[in-house]
Amino acid sequence: MRTVRALGAALLLVLVAACAPISPAGGGAEQASGPADPTAIFRWANAVGLSRFDPHRASSSNDNTHLFLTYDRLVHTDADGRAVPGLATAWEFGPDGTTMDMTLRQGVTFHDGTPFDAAAVKANIERAKTVTGSAVAPELRPVRSVEVLAPDRVRFVLTAPTASLPLVLSDRAGAMISPAAFDNPDLDQNPVGAGMFRVTAYQPGARIEYRAAQNYWDPAAVRVAGIDMPIYSDSVTRLNALRGGQIDGAVLSPEQVAEAQAGGVRVEPGRTSNFWYFQPNRTRSAFGDVRVRRAIWHAINRQALVDVLARGYGELSAQPLPEWSPGHDPSIGPDPYPYDPAKARQLLAEAGLAGGFTFEALVSTSPDVQRVAEAIQADLAAVGITMTSRVLEGAQITDEFFVRKQGDLLLGPGGGRPDPAQTTGLRYLPDGFNNPGGHTTPEMQRLQETVLRTVDPAARADALHAQMREFVDQAFEVILYYATPPVALSPQVLDFHPGLADRPEFRGVAKAAAQ
Repeated sequence: MRTVRALGAALLLVLVAACAPISPAGGGAEQASGPADPTAIFRWANAVGLSRFDPHRASSSNDNTHLFLTYDRLVHTDADGRAVPGLATAWEFGPDGTTMDMTLRQGVTFHDGTPFDAAAVKANIERAKTVTGSAVAPELRPVRSVEVLAPDRVRFVLTAPTASLPLVLSDRAGAMISPAAFDNPDLDQNPVGAGMFRVTAYQPGARIEYRAAQNYWDPAAVRVAGIDMPIYSDSVTRLNALRGGQIDGAVLSPEQVAEAQAGGVRVEPGRTSNFWYFQPNRTRSAFGDVRVRRAIWHAINRQALVDVLARGYGELSAQPLPEWSPGHDPSIGPDPYPYDPAKARQLLAEAGLAGGFTFEALVSTSPDVQRVAEAIQADLAAVGITMTSRVLEGAQITDEFFVRKQGDLLLGPGGGRPDPAQTTGLRYLPDGFNNPGGHTTPEMQRLQETVLRTVDPAARADALHAQMREFVDQAFEVILYYATPPVALSPQVLDFHPGLADRPEFRGVAKAAAQ
C-alpha cells in the first residue's frame, strides 16, 4: 500500500497560475483526403486494459472499447445515443408493455461458423442472466424469459413494462457470444463473437490485435484490414508513439494539447457521457452518514479540477446523467454543494467526526487519475480527512472494488450507460453491480420501479428527474465533472468518431491511401 503524494495548497496555486485553461478546439495537422486504403491497419492506443473478454462477466464499462470490436450487439446507438438496429433490425413492445418482439438480421454467422438466430439470442440472454459473476444480470432482471417465435424472431417476456430494454441490449447485456463457445475454458482470452473483427493475438495488459471478419453484415463499417490496440496507461507514451508514427490515434491528457498541436498532431475535442466520480462504498468507513457524504462534496474544489487539471476539457455537473439525457433534471444546478471547507468541517462535526477520519481509496496507475487523486487528497486533508490510496492497474481496479468489494472508495472516470435507468440501477440499487455495499434508499428504489415501468417519454423523464433530486439530496457519490477528452489523430485517419461514452467503436474508421 502507498499513499498518493498530497498536492499542497501552495503548489495548486502555482498550477492555477501556470496552467491556464485551454480553450478546447481542434488544431494541429490537417486531415488527409483521398481514397481509403482497405489494407491499412488502424492503430489505437488505449489507456486501460481489458478485465476479461467475456462480455457478460466483464467488470468495467471501459471494456466496451475492446469488446464491441469483436462482439456485436442486438441494438446499436447513433451519435446522439438513440437506439438503432444492430443484429436486430426492428423491435416493438406489446400493447401492455410486458412483451417485446424483436426481428433479427438474417444470414449472420459467428466467427466460428455457428449461425446467429433466435435460438442463439435465447441462449445468450439466459446465459447473461445466470452465468456466475455476471455483471449484466441486474439489467436483465425484468426479462422473465425469451421465446423463439421463428428463426429470425424472438419475444422477450417481461415481468413488467421495461422501457429501457432496447438500450440495455445495446450494451454488454445485448452482446452475442457464439453458443458453441459458452463453455470454452479460454473464453476470457479468446472471444468468439459476430462483430466486425476477430481477435488474432492478445497479450493481457499489453496489446490486442484484431483483423477484419469475413462477410460482416455492414461492410461500410469495416474499412481497414485490422485494428491494433496497444495498452499505454501513460499519456506521455501515447503522445510520443503518435508523434513517432507507431500509432494513429489516442486520447491525450488536456495538458498535452498545446504540445501536440505545436508538433503538428491533429487534435479534436471528444464527446462523452462519462463522468469523473468519487464513489464511496456507503457501507464502509464513515460513508454511511449522509452528512459525511455531503461534507465530501463541500470539501472538494471541483471547479479547480476542471480549470487546472482538465485544462478546460470538462464541465461541472451534479448528476450522473449528462445534459443531453432526458433524465437530466435542468432544475438542479451544477454545484448544489459548493466548495466550502468551513461547511465541510461543520457537517463532519455534526456527524461526530470533528477530528476527521481516515479512509482508503482505490486509484489506478493512470497519471491523469493520480493527479486528480493528489488534488482531492489535499482538499480533504484541509478539513481533517485523511485519504490513503491503494494504487492498482486499470484492469484490476474495478474487479477489486465491484467484485471483491475491497477498498472504501473508488476514484476514476466512467459511468456512462446507454439508458438512464441502467446508470441508476447499476450504481444506486441494492443489487446493482456498481454498488458494492448495496446501499440505497426506499425512494430511490420506488422511483427506479417507476422509471422502468413507464413507457411515456414525458412521464418517464419526470420520474428520472425525481431520481436525480434524490441522488443529490442523499449525495450518493460525488460527480466531479464531465470530461470532453482531447483525441489526437494522425493526418492519415479518416472518419473517426469518438463515441459518447469515451469508448469508440471504430465503425467506418479508415486511413488514407498513400499518394
